[in-house]
Amino acid sequence: MRRILLTLSCLFLCAHSSFAQVGTAAKKPPADPRVKAALDEIGYKFELDSNNDYKLMPIQTEQDGTTADGKPKWRSQLVYVNSNTEKYGTLEIREVLAPAFLSNGPLSAAVANRLLRENNSVKLGSWRLIVINNGENAGKYLAMYAAQIAADSDAESLRLTIKSVILIADRMEKELTGADDY
Repeated sequence: MRRILLTLSCLFLCAHSSFAQVGTAAKKPPADPRVKAALDEIGYKFELDSNNDYKLMPIQTEQDGTTADGKPKWRSQLVYVNSNTEKYGTLEIREVLAPAFLSNGPLSAAVANRLLRENNSVKLGSWRLIVINNGENAGKYLAMYAAQIAADSDAESLRLTIKSVILIADRMEKELTGADDY
């Protein structure tokens, strides 16, 4: 009997807390000040996106010709550093992500296999494919390169991760599309 009462009490408390959450707007997590401090130390310019993730201003990756007046033209790459983190046991991990290309549908076998082969040759991170569910690109597929690092990584570790992510994403964007959209 006591066990039944305890179980019913727990169910009542859980139900009460879940009803309290119905109708309340989900709060977005605050921007992680550890990321801001590291980015400020590195000197990267950024803005916060709608999820309070750090969207870095596109970073130059490689020279891509010259302008008519002889000035160098540079490729650049957009990159995000997530404020939110995930925990696995005692590990706290954050992601650094860079979009590479947008596809109107699922990837061809050749492109998917190219990304998988690339995953085998990189030291940090991997390719992923994200289905976009809303907005003007709903139904399209976004190929992104992402690396996971310790949430409390120092500025130099974050800089090296960002550098790796942008170079890999930009190189693949150039190889597969010839464009510099991101």
